[in-house]
Amino acid sequence: MVRAMRALISELDPDIVFFHSTFALAGLAVLRSSGDRRPALYCPHSWAISTVPEVGLKARVVRGVEGRLAGLADRVVCVSEEEKALAERLGYLGQMVVIENAVLPSAESADETLFANEPEALHLLFVGRLDPQKGYDVLLDAMSLAARPDLRLHLVGGSVRGDGANLVLPPGARLAGWVPSDQIDSWYRSADALVVPSRWEGLPLVIPEALRNGTPVLCSDRSGMPALVTPGETGAVFPLETRSLAALLAGLDKNALRRMRPSCRAAYDTRFTAERLCNEMNALFDEVVASRRTRATVPRKTDRTGLGAPPAPSITLQVAPEPTGSCDR
Repeated sequence: MVRAMRALISELDPDIVFFHSTFALAGLAVLRSSGDRRPALYCPHSWAISTVPEVGLKARVVRGVEGRLAGLADRVVCVSEEEKALAERLGYLGQMVVIENAVLPSAESADETLFANEPEALHLLFVGRLDPQKGYDVLLDAMSLAARPDLRLHLVGGSVRGDGANLVLPPGARLAGWVPSDQIDSWYRSADALVVPSRWEGLPLVIPEALRNGTPVLCSDRSGMPALVTPGETGAVFPLETRSLAALLAGLDKNALRRMRPSCRAAYDTRFTAERLCNEMNALFDEVVASRRTRATVPRKTDRTGLGAPPAPSITLQVAPEPTGSCDR
């Protein structure tokens, strides 16, 4: 990764380098240790400390590494307010800004009749990797405990690291596996609700993906996810334990969930559009380049003119289509 980064920087001479996720901090450290002072951004997309208990040797090592190396970036881009608050509480270095995750509009071809053969059933959807982070085990246990014959649970995703390889499904649940990205909106739109029982997240893309299709979200109370859902309007929030989720599932009303759909679409339009994200990222790029120009005293390493950093460029940010089976889910 670091060799590829250095080769690309040498070839492209970029105005900004954007580092994403924990292991990319190695690239950021190499960039700065080599004397390259060009603007750099870092996005953790869920701090690594979220994956371990906050006490003990491992926690101290994780905090020490990511908390200090993040400070080498000009800005640290947090994808949620909770992510920023966690970093500040732990004393992480760096100037934190929040730019929430966003997703493209739903596919025009999306179909809402995937489950038309069981119109009276209440159809729940889970989208993601089958690993402990995503809490699928809590959901399956709650599904069994709820013992509600009209519940149907559709699991879109699969095992990535082998954690869900020996999956035992309760009655009413079925594993659909990964589906093509141009079909995922049909699953959201056909479902009565999306369930997000994650143990930790940055800002899970499945939530805005559901909202853009008018699908209510039932999410756990972890990692700031309650701030993404308005109970009674766009979904519900539950404590992440089996009995609480089972009670929520047992009390769901199909008609009440259907009445939430306009509010869900409105929440996407006002908060989670790709246009909003692009505008905020463009503004940040311009700000960082301008700030670096005004305070730079040493020319960029690749600047051979001796005149310092070049004028701030005109920046255009484009969003690429989401890959099939994105591991951000």
